[in-house]
Amino acid sequence: MPIILPVSGNGRNGWRTDPLYTIGESARLAQVHPVTVRRWLYGEEIPSRQIQPVLGKSLKASERPIEVSFLQLAEIVIVSRFRKKGIPLQRLRKAHKYARDTWQLEYPFARLSLETDGVRVLRRFEEAEPGASLLVLAAESGQWALPQYVTEAIETFDFLDDLASRWFPIGKSVPIVIDPRYSAGVPTIPGRRVTIQAIRKRWTAGQRIRFIAADLKVAHDLIEEALRYAERVAA
Repeated sequence: MPIILPVSGNGRNGWRTDPLYTIGESARLAQVHPVTVRRWLYGEEIPSRQIQPVLGKSLKASERPIEVSFLQLAEIVIVSRFRKKGIPLQRLRKAHKYARDTWQLEYPFARLSLETDGVRVLRRFEEAEPGASLLVLAAESGQWALPQYVTEAIETFDFLDDLASRWFPIGKSVPIVIDPRYSAGVPTIPGRRVTIQAIRKRWTAGQRIRFIAADLKVAHDLIEEALRYAERVAA
């Protein structure tokens, strides 16, 4: 049986493996229902059957961590994009385990290599276990590739040592970032270290967008974008 190498929870990797978010917080950031996040991470026992987790091993309610790490959040985002393509959870569960065993790494869906070597790994998985395909055949190149939903999600992340290190949830064209090294991993404006929630509080307290933008020395349009994003993740 392969040995899965955990990403160190201390030293240089602790900032992305240590617990940062509640289930509810990670669900809002990834735009996934909290019950879904809990099931993907830990599974669930219901009277008729036991639901196996997609991203880890089954844990009793008393054993489940109450918080989620940044790398777990990254994997939740990627799984949610695969689900947009209609990939069954059972299929994603097996593919995730296959990638974990192949790479001997705890968070295979949080790797930059998922877009390159990961395609080859998933292709081998599909050859070994035929079923719904996680890949698409690119019309121009005739090569297998990840679905567009997934590649677009990968492109919103920055990577360090091949693992997700920060996330631009709206896309890199909008400077709103989730960086687990700063501000406890909540959405911020990079370079200003001001949280999106702080901007929202100032606005709801009655401060005008023009005043907030001038005070923070950021563009008026960015404050508007930050407020729209804050409303979305607060829902």
